[in-house]
Amino acid sequence: MKRSTGSSELTMADYEIGYGKPPRHSQFKKGVCANPPGRPRRRNTQIGEVVHSFLSAEAQYREKGRTKKTSRLELAIKRHVAAALNGDVGSAAMLLKMRAQAIRLGNFGPLIIRVKNALPPLPYKFDGEDGS
Repeated sequence: MKRSTGSSELTMADYEIGYGKPPRHSQFKKGVCANPPGRPRRRNTQIGEVVHSFLSAEAQYREKGRTKKTSRLELAIKRHVAAALNGDVGSAAMLLKMRAQAIRLGNFGPLIIRVKNALPPLPYKFDGEDGS
């Protein structure tokens, strides 16, 4: 590129035209935006996506003296199963809700839970029409 001796600015004759260097007169057209859609808007994260990413993250736990890795969701299910086997009715109910959700989504397997109720049954009072 040659520079003119009188000014510090390049003239049209000094500007090289070629690959990646279009003529100056046709570089930018008036009224035409180079980026019509503009900058993309920030996407709001849905609560389901946040919960899914948290539960699918890997967690470490110890079982029989060995460190194992699994997803947080699987670890939570294992804890619910252990608690349900020890008689926690709330954990058993939570597992049954998870199974019902899995059935609705079409992804389920066999699940058999025996719940031992450690508490005595509550007395049931029925005030029906027959007075019993």
